[in-house]
Formats: sequence, C-alpha cells, structure tokens
Amino acid sequence: MECRGPLTKSCPLLPLLLLLLLPPHNYQGWALRQIPPTQGTQDPPAVHLSNGPGQEPVSIITFNLTKITKTSSSFEFQTWDPEGVIFYGDTNPRDDWFVLGLRDGRPEIQMHNHWAQLTVGAGPRLDDGRWHQVELKILGDSVLLGVDEEEVLRLRQVSGPLAKKPQPIMRIALGGLLFPASNLRLPARISVSASTSLRNCTIKSQPGIFFPPGTRAEFSLQDIPQPNVEPWAFSLDLGLQLAAGSGHLLALGTPENTSWLSLHLQDQKVVLSHGSGPGLDLPLVLGLPLQLKLDASRVLLSQGPNKKILALPPEGLGSLLNLWAHPQGRLFLGAFPGEASSASFCLDGLWAQDQRLDMDRALNRSQDIWTHSCPQSLGNGTNTTH
Repeated sequence: MECRGPLTKSCPLLPLLLLLLLPPHNYQGWALRQIPPTQGTQDPPAVHLSNGPGQEPVSIITFNLTKITKTSSSFEFQTWDPEGVIFYGDTNPRDDWFVLGLRDGRPEIQMHNHWAQLTVGAGPRLDDGRWHQVELKILGDSVLLGVDEEEVLRLRQVSGPLAKKPQPIMRIALGGLLFPASNLRLPARISVSASTSLRNCTIKSQPGIFFPPGTRAEFSLQDIPQPNVEPWAFSLDLGLQLAAGSGHLLALGTPENTSWLSLHLQDQKVVLSHGSGPGLDLPLVLGLPLQLKLDASRVLLSQGPNKKILALPPEGLGSLLNLWAHPQGRLFLGAFPGEASSASFCLDGLWAQDQRLDMDRALNRSQDIWTHSCPQSLGNGTNTTH
C-alpha cells in the first residue's frame, strides 16, 4: 500500500495488506482468505480467527509505514459470527487507531484520528457462512469499502499528513484489539480472539456451537431463565448434532460440587447420574433434541421416543431450591476442570425453559469453543484442542 506524497493518517487501513502476507496458519471462528492475482485450481490458504472471550489477538505485527507500496487491499471473509473484530491498527492507541469489524452481521468501521472520529456501518450481512470478497482502497483523503465487487461505503476527509511522524510505526492486531473494548467509540460485545494452535483450513463449517475435547463453559443459574414455581419445574434442551469420545456433556452443581446432576457422553450413549449414585444409560441418536426435565421428585431424560427416569431422593425439592438459591449455582457444559475428557460435540442450540442461551454470554468459557459454528464432521482436525 502506498501513501503518495506526504504520509497520511488513512494508513491505519494498512493492516489489510498484512493479511495477505501472513503465513497459511489457521484458527477457528472466522476465516480470511487471500485473493491471488490469478485464481488457481486450488483455494488459497485461509487464516482462521478464533472467537474466544479474551482480548488477545491471533497475531500482532509492527512495520514501518515508509515501506508501504500499495494503495488497496482485498481478501475473502467467511463467518457465522454476527459480531467481532476483523482487525485493529494504530500508530497511537490514544489518538490514531482504526477498527474493521462486524456488528449485527454487517461491516463496521470505527476510526479515531486528528481528522475524523467516526463509527459507520454499511453493506450486506456477512455472517452467512459464505465467502465474501472485501476490499479497502485509499483515494486521496477518502477511504472506500467494497463488498463482493460493490462499493458500500465511501468516507471523505478522514486523513491528512503525518508531518510530525516521518517514520511512524504501525501496529496490526488480527482478530482482536490492543486496548480495552470499552475504549471503542461504540463499545460492543466483541468476540475477539486468542492465540491458538493451527487447524486444517479445509474444515467445512455449519451454524452451531462446537466443544473440542477438554473445553468447557459455565452459566450462573441466576443468569439463565428461571424454573417454574408452582409446581417447581425446569427444562434444558440440547440440539446435539455431532458427538464423539467420552467425557462430561452437562452438569448442574457448584464449583465445589460440580456433579449434583450430570450427563456424561460414553460410547455413543448418554449417562444420567445424580451425585455419586448409579447412572442410567440412554442410546444417543444424533440429530434429535436431547431434553432434560426436572421436577421435585424426578429427572426425565428423553430423546425422541426413548426415555429414562431418575428418581430423586426425598429431599430432592429442597436440594433443587438450595442449588438455585446458591450464589455459586452453575450450569456446566463440557469437561470438568482437570478431567481427562476426550469428548467433543456440536450443538445446533441450547435452550433453558424454551429460551435459547447465548454462549457469548457465558460466565466463563474456554477460548477454543466455537460459539457460532461447527465442523460438518468430527475428524483429526477438529478433535485437537488448542
């Protein structure tokens, strides 16, 4: 990218050039793919951006703006996630930074420098799992954003000379921010990335929530839809699409007693147990909703026509009321801390009391969980934890 004449502050768009120079590493979540000058017989390499709950970018690069040689950059972008950071760039995090991301599935630019402080959203939804071509150009003092070969945004008078910075250094953060999300002009629930291991770029994805082996999430029981009171009743529904290995799938309890009630994956069966008591097996049929219903005296586990009923002890209602009233009452998903779990599974949804739970709002979760997508099959590339 070239800034002709005096260097301009529109050069924070330069992070996009770096996307084309990155090695073909890949991470879960979002994918960026270079558009080569000539299309070959094979797809170009992808860079996958994970969407963990931390602030850490996938990659951070610094470079000298005087070495820039292009004025435009383009890449292909694929995601199921409606909100998050594609990249962040700055020469100064206080007064010269730029962010390209998604909000409600549509591209959004946030910019803060001496010439412009703005937040603008434009263009079509991109969170449909398809590859979309994204292009950024600098023309004079203007920035142009194109999607699928159509200009969707033109920002004018947003740059100027860097008279006092003859050799400014640019920092590039791919898939994350280099300052707190609250410093954005329009803060958002940003799914930024964390450093992850490599993953095969050829994995095809579909909408859903994917738990690789050893990952876990937890919700406070006080933050999810509450049980019915008269009579007391509570339900959980899991749209289980894929499952492999052995390990915990779900549990109700506290950090000190994680398995007051638990579901365990084992050899294509689901095992329901209460505390340390014996478990009940239910053959697993992938693609059918798995439902857990609790009342004062029993737990009903069902999937299609198959059902298992676990009787609770006489103090069952009191224990349930105490668990929900406990400030540390939790809904656990996935592996327990320290558990040597080989279980991996994909959900097309998780519902409490018929209301969908948002994994991005979990109290805690592993960074390696795919919160908006699942692989279409479980293989070597998806059973490796980050």
